[in-house]
Amino acid sequence: MGPYYVNNLVNLIGPVKRVVALANKAKQERIIGNGPRHGEKVPVIVMTNVHAILEFVSGAQVSLTASWDVWASRHQNMELYGTDGAIFVPDPNFFGGKVEVAGTDREPKEQEVWDHPLTAKNYQFEWGTQANYRGVGLSDMMVGVETGRDHRCSLDRSLHTIDVLTSILRSAEEGRAVDITTTCTQPAALGIEEAQSLLR
Repeated sequence: MGPYYVNNLVNLIGPVKRVVALANKAKQERIIGNGPRHGEKVPVIVMTNVHAILEFVSGAQVSLTASWDVWASRHQNMELYGTDGAIFVPDPNFFGGKVEVAGTDREPKEQEVWDHPLTAKNYQFEWGTQANYRGVGLSDMMVGVETGRDHRCSLDRSLHTIDVLTSILRSAEEGRAVDITTTCTQPAALGIEEAQSLLR
């Protein structure tokens, strides 16, 4: 799940400069919850609870918590705080969800849904209908390769996201801050007309 969240931060804020992190695992064994091996015990060989600070090239700092050891939470998927307010962003694993913004009045207000083609609910999940346009990234990549323009799923951006994630784990393992050796551009927002052209 990490790439969804880190890539979303890169899209919103730009590339990451360095990270520092702590990590652990709550259990030495876990029970598989579904599928053909349901109920089987397996050893936990990765860190399942990670707390990191990401410092961005822009100077922004973000606290990132990622855990498989939390049974319930009331935290937003992503909250970004600025000098004049805060924005509450929906789960970047999907395309829909409400965006709330609070100013100096400290009162979060739900923003009016933008009439954007990628906000239309088109996919039925167990919990309800939601927007799901995963193929648009591939379409954007194909157009980018064909025309020579930067695409939003570029190799540089993907590599940077993986570099950030692996550096977080290395920081926790080595007990030190880790400089990020890769960089990327911050992609342009996907406007209405461009999004519509990718859906054709």
